[in-house]
Amino acid sequence: MAKQIGFGRAGGEDLLITHHTHHSTCRCRSLISRVALVVLCFALATNQYQSGSGTVVVAAAAAAASTTTPPVQVTRWLGKLSRYVQFRGGKTPLTCQGMMEEGGPPSESTLITWEKQYSPSAWSVRFPTPAEVIDFHVKFVKSESDKNREQLETLLDVPYGSGDRDKVDIYGENLPPDAPLFVYVHGGYWQMLEKETSAYPAKPLVDRGVRVMIVGYELCPEVTLEELVRQMKAAGEFVLNYATENGVRHISIAGHSAGAHLIASMLDRPFMDAVGEELALLKDVYLISGVYNVQELRYTKSVNKDNLLGISDANAKSLSPLYASYEHLRPIVEQQQGGALRFHVYVAEHDSDVFREMAVKMSELLRSYGMRCDLSVLPGLDHFDIVEKLASADYTITAAILAGVAATGEKS
Repeated sequence: MAKQIGFGRAGGEDLLITHHTHHSTCRCRSLISRVALVVLCFALATNQYQSGSGTVVVAAAAAAASTTTPPVQVTRWLGKLSRYVQFRGGKTPLTCQGMMEEGGPPSESTLITWEKQYSPSAWSVRFPTPAEVIDFHVKFVKSESDKNREQLETLLDVPYGSGDRDKVDIYGENLPPDAPLFVYVHGGYWQMLEKETSAYPAKPLVDRGVRVMIVGYELCPEVTLEELVRQMKAAGEFVLNYATENGVRHISIAGHSAGAHLIASMLDRPFMDAVGEELALLKDVYLISGVYNVQELRYTKSVNKDNLLGISDANAKSLSPLYASYEHLRPIVEQQQGGALRFHVYVAEHDSDVFREMAVKMSELLRSYGMRCDLSVLPGLDHFDIVEKLASADYTITAAILAGVAATGEKS
């Protein structure tokens, strides 16, 4: 597999973008070789960016990288890579095949590692303690969501199911009925947050002619994770029916963390069979710092105490998008002209190693089924401000959403 890494700017912000091109290649390359390749790649990519150049190819990196002094960005990544190599290379009972490939209950030392890997607030550098990260995030998203409800035309608590939380809030009701539709599914490890505090992405999009729908859903342990996936499919059917009834031609959907998991889980073959041709209205899927494998997560007490998610040996893989097939979506991509389904996988520089690894593997999986998919690592951000910034019109992902609308011929 050859990797191509480049830097660009979108919405006024630096963006590290990694594109993967698949070739048949030997998978027996040593861990040391892989690390060396990645280090060289980051060093050259950063130096090229500083000199104003565009994209660089890893295969040409060795000679140039050996004669340059790594800038501060590379030094920071080297530190992260070093810690990750120690983690993956034998300091714990995990194998080099990947921490997410292991099965069965972990040892005590492995569980300690997993607890931190699946604790996103522990990786932020914005605040002295994880508790302060969470506190700021909750206050921020509530404040922005409250302002949007006051300032924008809304239609609230529209039911798509029978549960108390099975409802959506719609922002931009003053827009034409056939305006492009953006759908947002919040995170919170399937047990926290709600649609009322998740409307922070609305204003920049509504101001530019895009209607925004915020999806609510039941929380664990009131329901199991398996049931939440079924609920998300019901929400997806509601969104597509709504779009069809109103003449909407462009739907984009984004999910953060657990929300990204629910979206990736929703898009299975039974869902496609249920919605039929309406699925062609979905043009862009934004998966942001997502959880795509729950096999290890099931053992973490910080997330799944007393198995409140309802994960078992029988359903752990079926609830993990990294083990899903997306072959059924291939005809949609191949048949659509100019408006084919596009996936956009995002992860933050200050997400944990396992979150960044899941993002890479998810993008690779989607491309292996012929999906159009790009992978973006956003520098300087963590698991929380990667979505907090959706409240800003000039943010990278906001700009990408608007560009996606424009790419399929919609007028914002």
